[in-house]
Amino acid sequence: MSQTWVQCLDSLKNSLPLGEFSVWVKPLKAIEKNETLSLLAPSASALKYINNHKNISTAITLAVADYDRKLKVRFGVVDSAKKLAEQKKHHTTPLFPEYTFDNLVLGSANQVAAAASRQIAEKIGSSPYNPFIIYGESGLGKTHLMQAAGHLALEKNPNAKIIYVPLMDFVRNITTSLRHNTIENVKLFYQSADLLLVDDIHLIAGKDKSQEEFFHIFNFLFSTKKQIIFTCDQPPKNIKDLENRLKTRFSQGLNLQLSPPELEMRAAILLKKSQNTQISLGLSEDIALFIASHVMSNVRDLEGALLKLKAFVDFSKIDHSLITKDVVEGALGDLIKPQKRLVEINEVQKTVSKYYGITVSDLVSNSRRQHLVRARQMAIYLCHNLTSLSLAKIGQNFGNRDHSTVLYSCEKLKELMKTNEEIKNDIENIKIKITNL
Repeated sequence: MSQTWVQCLDSLKNSLPLGEFSVWVKPLKAIEKNETLSLLAPSASALKYINNHKNISTAITLAVADYDRKLKVRFGVVDSAKKLAEQKKHHTTPLFPEYTFDNLVLGSANQVAAAASRQIAEKIGSSPYNPFIIYGESGLGKTHLMQAAGHLALEKNPNAKIIYVPLMDFVRNITTSLRHNTIENVKLFYQSADLLLVDDIHLIAGKDKSQEEFFHIFNFLFSTKKQIIFTCDQPPKNIKDLENRLKTRFSQGLNLQLSPPELEMRAAILLKKSQNTQISLGLSEDIALFIASHVMSNVRDLEGALLKLKAFVDFSKIDHSLITKDVVEGALGDLIKPQKRLVEINEVQKTVSKYYGITVSDLVSNSRRQHLVRARQMAIYLCHNLTSLSLAKIGQNFGNRDHSTVLYSCEKLKELMKTNEEIKNDIENIKIKITNL
């Protein structure tokens, strides 16, 4: 591509509405020869549109003149062979190169969602899981999974058109296009996708015009059997200020949750990322487990801890083969030695109730429904382990139960955790949520 045109594209991206830039300007093929810059549209209709909309052609001419006043601009159309070749190369927004399945660490926290993402990517246009929504707290790898699907889809079908857009970028595109009366161009741009990837879809809540336009885009893609993948911080049905028609359509697809990674998975993530050429720490398994046992929240915090360790080791000129627990403690400081705080019993009750989708009143009631009994036992167990309260005091806060009932709940949970992996993971996840309050 002409270097002049590369520079001009940067300027035009900021001066033109995104819809016009993406649909009409970005696809132009640039050939620079003999002080002439030939800009070739992919079709006669595209050229006609540019010629009929002087704001586009004028903006292009001015951008070129700013870069090189001697350069003349000529508009034309690529021939059919070149046009086909360009169409095959056009994939719109680039995906992050590191977000692939090869770079993904699997564990119980993401295994099902990863399998679904892979199957969807291999069967674009025919997967029954449409839309596919990956939800969970920030930093758990939702974007990585979604983009990994995009990479695999392109690998399986290089002609596929993949569009990735963070939701707030979508909102800005809609706002800009409405201001410049180019909303139809923007809609056509998104409707041209074979696979549409939208990050943080929950942020569309309360944005009425963006919801309206997204509804039409969604319907078009869905009706034409194009694949849609979203990420979200919660189940779509729980999003406040989201139109019911969107909730209904989002919920009709496959909704899967990502959980915080368990200890072994966190250690595996650290080992994987430490081998990256940009990090090159080569941690031992023992050190990875040591860090993972203290950094428990999400993948981003693990990455931050790893970068902090690398900086400490490099700037202190410590041999990478000599990274010990003492070195890690010196590098990570409060991450490894967090200040303990007193946990309040109401924090435990609220967190457990929210985790299981019940009320605190249900939790402390006398109901013997199985799911309430199990949640109540977990809450009592956590209160015993995380607070300084006596068994009797804990019992008072759970419907005036006696200390023997509290003790039974604790012992029951201890036994269940030995054989029930799901309960063990639930306990760990709830602990993480409480300690991060």
